[in-house]
Amino acid sequence: MDHGSGTDRRNRVRLAAYAPQASAVIAQLRVDATTNEHKAALRLLGVLPPLQGAVVTADAMFTHRDVCEQVSANGGDYILYAKDNQATLERDLRDLFAAAERGRLPPSSCGCGRRIRKRLRPATRGTGGSRCGR
Repeated sequence: MDHGSGTDRRNRVRLAAYAPQASAVIAQLRVDATTNEHKAALRLLGVLPPLQGAVVTADAMFTHRDVCEQVSANGGDYILYAKDNQATLERDLRDLFAAAERGRLPPSSCGCGRRIRKRLRPATRGTGGSRCGR
């Protein structure tokens, strides 16, 4: 536990990686006042063990390309929230879901030669996420 000196502990922000199978936090980092949770998430992903078979879930603030790329590079999958305040992302998601409904998802290329199967399932408001394409 980081106590520090002369600082208010209530204002400290920590970012944690939680493993539900173990019911334990497996890593955590303090978010410095000079950075934000997005950059701290990239640092945290860098210290985690390989993510094969893991699904990373995160709040909408982590819906950034570099976070997704880092999770994928570590062998994991991800589920992230998309909120209405990200207009470009919302438009892209609407287009992607419309393409999926027509059976025309764009091809995937990860550069590794493996086939990637895409599945799109919007979450309803009842499950905590927003639904794209209302």
